[in-house]
Amino acid sequence: MKLRTVAVGAGAVLAGGQVMAQRAKKVSNQRRPFARYWERSNLDVIAKIVRNRQAGLPDPLIYVALGDSAAQGLGATDLMDGYVPRLAASLKDMTGRDVALINLSVSGAVIPSVLTHQVMSLRGIQADADIVPDIVSCDIGGNDVGYRLQPELMAEYVQALTAALPAGTFIADVPSFGPGPHGRRAREISTIIRSYADRDSHHMIDLENFTSSLPLAAYLFRYHSTDLFHPNTHAYQHWAQLWVDKIGPVIGAPTVDVADVAPYQPWA
Repeated sequence: MKLRTVAVGAGAVLAGGQVMAQRAKKVSNQRRPFARYWERSNLDVIAKIVRNRQAGLPDPLIYVALGDSAAQGLGATDLMDGYVPRLAASLKDMTGRDVALINLSVSGAVIPSVLTHQVMSLRGIQADADIVPDIVSCDIGGNDVGYRLQPELMAEYVQALTAALPAGTFIADVPSFGPGPHGRRAREISTIIRSYADRDSHHMIDLENFTSSLPLAAYLFRYHSTDLFHPNTHAYQHWAQLWVDKIGPVIGAPTVDVADVAPYQPWA
């Protein structure tokens, strides 16, 4: 009987592990199609801006997103449920203007790669097509939590990034990683980001404060996707609202309730 009980327990653990692995794979499988979508969309948006200018048409509001897999939308039920397209849709309602979204984020990005790849890509677009964004958002730091960089080196990377970002970027700190070493590390990175973002006159989106204020069980299971790492659709709605509430007063536009905003319709 004892052997049977042990076998049943081991089987349950194995089955549970397989379910968790399948759920994590479901999110991981979003990586490539989401990336391909944004790459094609970016090219289409840039080409349409150029064509419209040649035809004498005014620019739309140009919104550029920088960041990691959260900006890509991984973990959402649908790509358009990510916080970036939900913010783009909200900006249209707030301003009454069409919104051209250029999403330069990369899944797996860390602070140095935003600086060396995404900021450089934005500068290339500005130089080649004379496209200057009206709004820039940046979420970064979550993937840096797992790297054991000394605080001095992390501060060096962060201050280089905030110095290179377009003036007035809306940049987020790192969401809560809960208690334990990773949680402490996330808070350390957030403190560094806030310090240098303030120095360089960027606008802070306080993801850390919002996520750490939630009960731990609710945060883990109601605000995360099936891999228990990436945000889910519910969480991304709240993320988008944080950006909306910060951006509105800065640009002199009324804020909106993101939950009431229709899904983003690609401009190009």
